[in-house]
Amino acid sequence: MRVLISGAGLAGPCLAHGLRRHGVDVELFERDPAVDARAQGYRIHISGDGAAALRDWLPAEAYDQAVATSCVTSRGVATGGPDLAGFTEIELPPGAAGLTVDRLTLRRIMLRDLGDITRFGAGFDRYELLDDGTVRVHLTDGSTAEGDLLVATDGVGSGVRRQLLPDFSMRVQDSRLIYGRTPLTEQARDLTPAPALGGFLGLGGPDGRGLALAAQLFRRDPAEFGLPAAEDYVMWAVTASASTYGPAFFELNGPDLQELAAKTLADWHPSVSALIGLGDPAYAVPATIAVSERPELWAPAPVTLVGDAAHPMPPAGISAGVAIHEAGRLAARLVSGAPLLDAVRSYEREMLEHGFAAAAVAARNFSR
Repeated sequence: MRVLISGAGLAGPCLAHGLRRHGVDVELFERDPAVDARAQGYRIHISGDGAAALRDWLPAEAYDQAVATSCVTSRGVATGGPDLAGFTEIELPPGAAGLTVDRLTLRRIMLRDLGDITRFGAGFDRYELLDDGTVRVHLTDGSTAEGDLLVATDGVGSGVRRQLLPDFSMRVQDSRLIYGRTPLTEQARDLTPAPALGGFLGLGGPDGRGLALAAQLFRRDPAEFGLPAAEDYVMWAVTASASTYGPAFFELNGPDLQELAAKTLADWHPSVSALIGLGDPAYAVPATIAVSERPELWAPAPVTLVGDAAHPMPPAGISAGVAIHEAGRLAARLVSGAPLLDAVRSYEREMLEHGFAAAAVAARNFSR
């Protein structure tokens, strides 16, 4: 069996490792020209199910390094208002415990041993189903690849999903996000609310503006494992309406985005805009918020979807864990010995049930 994976974020490499361990021929395609080509998310939480998938499917050394470089946490999730006058702790549901990591560090760890099967600068263009039941993928670098199965782990804007499910219902919400991060200097630490230093803090105002804050405190420097050195930081994400951010939002550069984020919350507690103002503009990026509706199960095909490629969800802190969990479930089905399309169909039924239930939770959490 030969499996082609489009998207080398987190779920794709997890699936690739799992399949390789069982002797499956795998090739991984990624549109970015390199691992560090752009800012791609900062501190993320991987749920218990997702962390279990990493433990079960990654090489032991890679998993141990993921744990060793994870975030030191002492608190859970809290909420508050613009004045930072008080905070409410949120009781997390069973299974929420897992692993909090720096996304780029985890991605570097996962991709380090996949260099021989990963092709950067080769994004998905289209696929065609061949008469023998296999699939041919056309890539943006002009090359093609053929395999028994194509797996899309390429996120919310998945080109594979657009071709497989042209009528898929996805809606981009009015709200927009600016993500960024501030090095955790002594000054930044003094400005950061205590719940965000030990856990995750969500702040919201009555007009729909919001701020997420969370510190990434590395247990051990990734440089100890031959990776680029990393410094502790505070991740921030500022939510506001599209009208607040203006029509040229996605054309702004990093410094302008950071300035806009600070300006958007200028009437909140002064430490908020000050903390954002100390950020590194190279890490300020814009984002949309998408929600989707569960589709009917499509006709069996040697093409399937994982994570946000299948069920786009708001950024409520659970999508990475969901995608990694699904990558693990797909790996288990594919190495079970069942006929390929039967294995894929079993996974898809399970994925749609689990994924859209998680998407509903994400939508509720994001709207709090």
